[in-house]
Order: sequence, then C-alpha cells, then structure tokens
Amino acid sequence: MRGILLTLIALASLEACHKATPEELAQAGMERHRAHEFAQAIELYRSSLELHEDPTVRASLARALAAAGNFGEAAKEYQRLLEDEPQNGTLWHDYGVLLQTGLRDLQAAEEALFNATKYPPKPPVASYDLGCVLMQLGRYEEAGACFDAALNLAPPKSSWLEDAQARQVQSYLLAKKAPPPPR
Repeated sequence: MRGILLTLIALASLEACHKATPEELAQAGMERHRAHEFAQAIELYRSSLELHEDPTVRASLARALAAAGNFGEAAKEYQRLLEDEPQNGTLWHDYGVLLQTGLRDLQAAEEALFNATKYPPKPPVASYDLGCVLMQLGRYEEAGACFDAALNLAPPKSSWLEDAQARQVQSYLLAKKAPPPPR
C-alpha cells in the first residue's frame, strides 16, 4: 500500500513538473541542489532546459552532475557552455576543478585553470587551484607564483587563504630541492 502511495505521489509530482514553467523547474532544481538531492536537481534542470535553453541553468546542471559523481556528463555540459562563452573565467574555473578532482586529468585542468586566470571575472581561487595542479605536476616554482597571485588577489576572509599561504611556502621549499627540468 505504501509503495502505491509513493508511486502516486511521484506521478503527481511529475505531472506538476510538466505544467511548470522553465523558471519554476530551474528554481525547484536549485532547491533540490541546495538540499543535496542531486538526482532530483538534475532531472529538474533537464526538464527546464527541454523547455527553454538557459546557460545559467545548464551551468547548474553541470555542477549538479559533478556533485552526483557524473564527471563525464558534467564535463560535456561545461564544454558545451564554453563553446558559447569561451571567455568566461568562472566556467573555466569550474571545469578545471572538475578535470582536476573528478576526472584527474591534470594537464587539461592546468589549461582550464590557466584560462580561468586569464578571463573575467578572474576569480582569485583559480590562481590557487592552478597552483595546486602545478604542485601535483612537480612544477614548484610555477606553483609558487600562482600562490603569490592568489594571495595578492584574495579577499581577506577566503576559506582557502591559510592553505594557500602554507602551499606557497612549501612550493618554494620544494623548488629548491627539485631536480632541474630535463633539457
């Protein structure tokens, strides 16, 4: 009996979604996203996009896919967004973090995060994240320079500020111990 009731509620919710506007679906998706109900958020974002293409909703879809662990699908959404907005530093940053942490493609993450530091709004955290990638690649001097930039641009209460300071020192210490690059 309980299963039938849940099915009826789900069907009623689905029917209500079909009558909702793209904006209402996107708003409901954001609410589900904030509640960490990623599968539901993804479906709501997709329903909204079926009715009306909106880059903000597509970016939310990409973030929800990444949060749900669907890294390949999230990457495709970011690539689609970047085709239309190749000079959007925020999109490049989010894509770079996905490449670094989700897909573990450090070379591609380096390129994406470099683009994030190049294009507006040039989020300071992009320099920090680029430094982290360069540290993983063993390019300590370059990483130190990225941490310098991040620290110079960071708002005073950035959540990553202390870590950036520690990594800055670490990168310069490691740069002195690292073997010279191959010629």
